[in-house]
Amino acid sequence: MKHLASLRRGIDVIEVEVQGVSFDLNNAPVLLLKERGGRRLLPIWVGPIEASAITYAARRESFERPLTLDIIKRIIEALGSKVERIIITGLKENTYYASLVLSRDDEVISIDARPSDSVAIAVHMRAPIFVDSELMEEQSREMAEDEEAKLDELKERLRDIDPENFGNFKL
Repeated sequence: MKHLASLRRGIDVIEVEVQGVSFDLNNAPVLLLKERGGRRLLPIWVGPIEASAITYAARRESFERPLTLDIIKRIIEALGSKVERIIITGLKENTYYASLVLSRDDEVISIDARPSDSVAIAVHMRAPIFVDSELMEEQSREMAEDEEAKLDELKERLRDIDPENFGNFKL
């Protein structure tokens, strides 16, 4: 397989899963990524439109007309490609970075992307999500057992939230 330079770095990664989108004390949406099989949680602040896109993708909602994520999926598939994975690769000056890793035939390419967009695409296309292990170590926090119960409760509440509540806009 042909690999681009960014894929040859050989970084250690940890698989995570989307636990949902919550809100901080200022009502800003926060994407919550939980270590698969672990107790570490990585919060990433996202915009309201991106939070809405992640929520729609997680709910597997469909609409009469295609949304941006549907169009992206159709383009990737029409080109004979697939999303192999996304990797949240770093944090610089309070901005997270990610790579969207696509494959086609014997070629693998890595595309620089925002984590919020990458996660929305991964959720929509059912691709695995990874975080650089050093980044996870530095930026995540360990959840106590009672926090895990609260997180499960939060996930239930998030399933009932109308994504339109993420901001004053219509999709």
